[in-house]
Amino acid sequence: MTTPKPWEHAKAGEGSATDPLAARFVESLSYDTRLYAADIRGSIAHAQMLAQVGLISRDDLAAIERGLGEIQREIEAAPAGPRAVGVAGAWPGWKIDLEDVHMCIEAALIEKIGEPGRRLHTGRSRNDQVALDLRLWLRDEAAPAIHSALSELLEAFKELARRCGPIVLPTYTHLQRAQPGTVGAECMAWWSMFARDANLCTQQESGEWGLLASPLGSGAVAGSLLPLDRAATARALGFAGPEMSSIDATASRDEALDFAYLLSRIAVHLSRLAEQWIIYGTTEFGFLKLGSAFTTGSSMMPQKRNPDMLELIRGRSANVIGSLTSLLTLCKGLPLAYNRDLQEDKRLLFAAFDTTLDCIVMASRIVASAEFDQSRIDAAGGGLDRGYLDATALAEHLVLKGVPFRTAHQIVGALVRECEATGRHALSQLRVEEFNAAIHAAGYGRVVVDRSVYDVLNPRNVAAAYKSAGHAGTGPLGYRDWLAADATHRELFEDARAAAERSVRHAGADNAGAPTVPAPGAPASLFGADDHPRDSAARRSTDAALIAAYQQTGRTLDDLPYTSEFDAMHAQLQSAGAGLTKRAALQRLQNLRKAGKLPPAGRSASAPPRISEDEESLLRELVIAMTGSLGQRDQLPYDPRFDGLVEAFNQQAGRELSPHDIWRLVAKLAK
Repeated sequence: MTTPKPWEHAKAGEGSATDPLAARFVESLSYDTRLYAADIRGSIAHAQMLAQVGLISRDDLAAIERGLGEIQREIEAAPAGPRAVGVAGAWPGWKIDLEDVHMCIEAALIEKIGEPGRRLHTGRSRNDQVALDLRLWLRDEAAPAIHSALSELLEAFKELARRCGPIVLPTYTHLQRAQPGTVGAECMAWWSMFARDANLCTQQESGEWGLLASPLGSGAVAGSLLPLDRAATARALGFAGPEMSSIDATASRDEALDFAYLLSRIAVHLSRLAEQWIIYGTTEFGFLKLGSAFTTGSSMMPQKRNPDMLELIRGRSANVIGSLTSLLTLCKGLPLAYNRDLQEDKRLLFAAFDTTLDCIVMASRIVASAEFDQSRIDAAGGGLDRGYLDATALAEHLVLKGVPFRTAHQIVGALVRECEATGRHALSQLRVEEFNAAIHAAGYGRVVVDRSVYDVLNPRNVAAAYKSAGHAGTGPLGYRDWLAADATHRELFEDARAAAERSVRHAGADNAGAPTVPAPGAPASLFGADDHPRDSAARRSTDAALIAAYQQTGRTLDDLPYTSEFDAMHAQLQSAGAGLTKRAALQRLQNLRKAGKLPPAGRSASAPPRISEDEESLLRELVIAMTGSLGQRDQLPYDPRFDGLVEAFNQQAGRELSPHDIWRLVAKLAK
């Protein structure tokens, strides 16, 4: 006889458990086990709140915390992996008849600790529970994973620019040859595109896409009669506060739509890269050669080296975009509030996440393997001088001699027609007399060119002559400046890393077991550079000391760097043997805030100074140049790069702002 499900007591008989198809139809356990860590974390926060308001005892809370901790360890120790279901070595608590991750963990808790486990669901529904788990997973797992993969891809483009940057190739509009460019400039273009994606990902990660508010405590739809402290659970989980509307909190999946859009935009950019490089790799173009690991042969034609990996990236982008379309369609007809249709959001979102992450990683490896060949580019399409790539440069040369651009455009167009009519494929094949005849025919008899006109013709000359910022050539203000700025930052980063490691070694001699200092410039993880959710006693002790010292400052975290209060806090920590540099202490505080473990300390004691729009643009450019995006600004305080930023800003803006003032401006800018 089948046991009725715990949530079907109002039904006669055994409910949906009696029909195997119905049981399989409603389950989500086959794909939602990846929410286990978020579910356990949310349950602990909920239990702590229940104890604070007196709805469960302290003994109940201790049993729940102990039981959930043991369950998490069991899940993570399962031989088949934490997410495996229904196979040998899977965690035995994953039971399809319990439908989902939430009920499996609750059932295991009740089995483990008895009556206190039955009290955990007080004031809570699976509706607000799943909404919470999804937000935690997006904020703490999915977005950081995508961001990390994008960082690798961005670095791969920089490395390719360092290897092949000076190679000159045509740029294209309408897939027709346009103007000369360089491989370095193309790398900078792809880098810019994916850097925007990384910045958008940071917004998702930091909660600025609708992840600021906690749905926990909304219940099934209308809230609860119990005295729940929703603000307490929101703070404990790192949210700014609870969702305003309990109805909307359980009905909305805007955070899933936003993340699916981010994944879709990344997929579109990856597909554009794949398409361009597939073309570049053809015999007709021959610009590019990929590593052998990223091409495949033919079952019939022995000569083939097919770009299958790029083609699959291009193809799989359709699946990601389809997930966004499906999610939008899923949500478009739902009345308030929760409907079971929303269970399908995770199937779609998880698939899009997995596909996009794999495609980003594959793209990074392909870019790292790529080699451009100048000799083949020179020969492709009849030669690099085919297509009149220098036509615009000639028109601008005439502008510098006083010819209006529209007239210069007309003159060069006439010269191109002359070349085509006389069987010449390049403007450089024209005589000086022919240039002057076209100029004079347009009514500019006073303008005369001499043999110096040939200095602005041919693609290599043009690529070397560009002057506008961000150009596609080889000279100043182009890709070389981009890489030079990055090299300077890398050198500063390595110096800072070495200094931090020396500090750690010194601290370790006196403080055995003290936590490792994160490498300067390394992406901040949820728990710190070497943390695991099961914190060691030493780390918990250090974090407790940090939190206590921070609360005494009376300042918000963004208002704290480069103040006497921070100096005093750091000195207090040093005297207590914490062994943390200023940078490490601040990053630990930032990680604690992300993890929802940092209580508010007070109000901002200072306001950012007023600056002009031009100064704001300058500051934005400096931050992006040093970190890749505004979203990475937390890397800067107490890093040598920030000292350089302060000096550069003050020098270029003619100001004398303090590091604290400029940090406040950076923090404001990033918001």
